[in-house]
Amino acid sequence: MSIFKGISHVGIPTNDFAKSVTEYEKIGFKLINQEDNNGSVTGFFQLGDLMLEVWETETNPVNGAINHYAIDTDEIDEAFEKIKDAGFKLIDQQVMHLPFWEHGISYFNFYGPNNETIEICQKNKK
Repeated sequence: MSIFKGISHVGIPTNDFAKSVTEYEKIGFKLINQEDNNGSVTGFFQLGDLMLEVWETETNPVNGAINHYAIDTDEIDEAFEKIKDAGFKLIDQQVMHLPFWEHGISYFNFYGPNNETIEICQKNKK
């Protein structure tokens, strides 16, 4: 049995969060959670099983760029050790935390085999 449960979300930076809300809603996404991440508005949009994390940033060099994808887990510490032991290059040297959702999230990022950013993400239950 794998500790990895499937896709958690796809991360997309934007220069205009309000426009993103309008445009994603036009194609059926619902803004289900909005947070402030150190002054950057961050929203989670859902359409069926697909979740997008969209955040506003002035440093986005390419509109429409996908920044990362995230794999869901309920075992963040075990996942961190598994990825580290497998020899992947870590971006985050420890499990990180943000106050998103009801009880916060725990996550870490690493480089995949094609130098893509992969996030392992856990929605904390308490």
